[in-house]
Amino acid sequence: MSEYSDIDLLWIVLSGILIFTMQLGFAMVETGTVRSKNTINVAMKNLIDTIFGVICFWIIGFGLMFGHDIGGIVGIDSFFIDGSNPAENGFFFFESMFAATSITIVSGAVAERMKFNGYVIVSIIVISIIYPIFGHWAWSAQGWLKQMGFIDFAGSTVVHSMGAWIGLAGAIILGPRLGRFRKGKISNFAPSNHNFIVFGIFILWFAWFAFNAGSLLAFNSSVSIILLNTLIAGSFGGFGTYLISLFLKKGIGVELFSFGIISGLVGITAGCADLTTTEAAFVGFVSAFIMYFSDQLLLKKFRIDDPLSVVGIHGFSGIWGTFAVGLFAPLQEGMSRMELIGVQSLGIVSAFIFSFGSGIILFLILARFNSLRVSRRNEVIGLNVAEHQARLPWVETIDSIIRIMKTGNLQTKVYEERDTEVGIVARFFNYLLETVHHKQVELKNNNTLLRSSAQRDPLTTLLNRRGLMENIETTPPYLQQISVIIIDIDKFKPINDTFGHAVGDSVLKELAILLKKIMRDNDIVARWGGEEFIVIIRTLDIALAERIADKIRLSIENHLFPTIEHITCSFGVSAPKNDSVDFDTLFEQADKALYQAKELGRNRVCSW
Repeated sequence: MSEYSDIDLLWIVLSGILIFTMQLGFAMVETGTVRSKNTINVAMKNLIDTIFGVICFWIIGFGLMFGHDIGGIVGIDSFFIDGSNPAENGFFFFESMFAATSITIVSGAVAERMKFNGYVIVSIIVISIIYPIFGHWAWSAQGWLKQMGFIDFAGSTVVHSMGAWIGLAGAIILGPRLGRFRKGKISNFAPSNHNFIVFGIFILWFAWFAFNAGSLLAFNSSVSIILLNTLIAGSFGGFGTYLISLFLKKGIGVELFSFGIISGLVGITAGCADLTTTEAAFVGFVSAFIMYFSDQLLLKKFRIDDPLSVVGIHGFSGIWGTFAVGLFAPLQEGMSRMELIGVQSLGIVSAFIFSFGSGIILFLILARFNSLRVSRRNEVIGLNVAEHQARLPWVETIDSIIRIMKTGNLQTKVYEERDTEVGIVARFFNYLLETVHHKQVELKNNNTLLRSSAQRDPLTTLLNRRGLMENIETTPPYLQQISVIIIDIDKFKPINDTFGHAVGDSVLKELAILLKKIMRDNDIVARWGGEEFIVIIRTLDIALAERIADKIRLSIENHLFPTIEHITCSFGVSAPKNDSVDFDTLFEQADKALYQAKELGRNRVCSW
């Protein structure tokens, strides 16, 4: 361990402090990019990266990476440093920030579908073993790649590509998010907060100056060219994606434009101390195109779902930046240009084989022990709730409104968060609900005939939503011994579009007649709205309810309808487990089951 002057040690420590803000930058970019239901989960992953990054790097990673060497492969001491050496303390503090950054890159590739505790295991293994071993090869004075003349000044390969290749392994083993690839088409999920993405980029760019310039491990005049190259490369990375947006996209997308800046920064990280400013501009500019086209290739050709374009940004841009050192960097004494290109290429290939191979093994082991991917249900409801039991006030409000819209129960109050904008909206919505409810009561009291007719759907003569709710007692479904079956006609809109609404209406009427014939006398059949029907059956036996639903499904499937001949339906079934379950909850559970039936391909019965 080299001794540092006071000014050099100050620069190293200050740089480490600034690099720490990268975790905030990554957290903002990730939470802004993923869907709202998973924002807390990815933020927690960034936090856990810091915790285990420091602990594991102190226990084992730092020693493997920078300890005294065996055969250029791995360090064998400097574990559990005791803080007695100021120079070693400063160097460890600086390098631990790099370790935490490397694993944070992985989190972006596996976002929105990986179990949190499984990710913790990945974080521990990567920071303890995978990252420090390759880091020893490339950065330790005795490392075999370093000895050959490999140059990766601040980690285009050591930090960024390593994290990307492990993330690629995770994305492949995990598979795509639900609904990402459907019927040959790619679905794009709306980010939760575009402003967070932009703010996160500013923070990352700010911290990147310390990331690159701090890697000099000294404060001298060379710092200025490193800072300048970092600034120029990031700017030209953004310029590259600006041009891509102009010529290949309909507008200047926040994500693409922001990711271009990061790709430029990743590209220059390997050669920021060795390239001229013109070369840095070229590297940053090309990085944007490499990032974009590699990301499109993985997405469209190989169907790899990488939510934050981690592989394109950090993997392929890291390759380009490391290779560019071989093309442009001043030659070391006794080394030809082709030899330097060969060494850089060897380092790139070694990083991929080691990190991707290790990642595949690690993720396969986690999958074998069911510690990798969350359940379909948890993925649908979101990892904020499923993994952390965390909900946001506006989510509560929206869920309440949706539940009211589905059930038609205007006596249900929307969740109100006091002293917030969404709370004010909820308060006025509740006022509106209360007003509408009072009008309903007034109409109900004034005209019993209208009340009676209002209970029936005029098309099918079945009970409608209101009629069903009024015919159900206020006591809990469990005490009434009733279960719920929701029936939804599959692909009803194409029937209307193809044959006309008259044929669609005849299908609804024919289905209503069929349901009344099939159901028992003490069961209740209602049209909930549109192409959706509800059956209330007198049983608490979920298995019996499923058999009844499947009997209905087969009858519908085999029935001959006018004009269109055959239709299919999807079914959601729910039975209360105790008297604490009210009808709203029972219906919500049946509705979730119906959603699962549709997700699994329609014309099937699912229960909750």
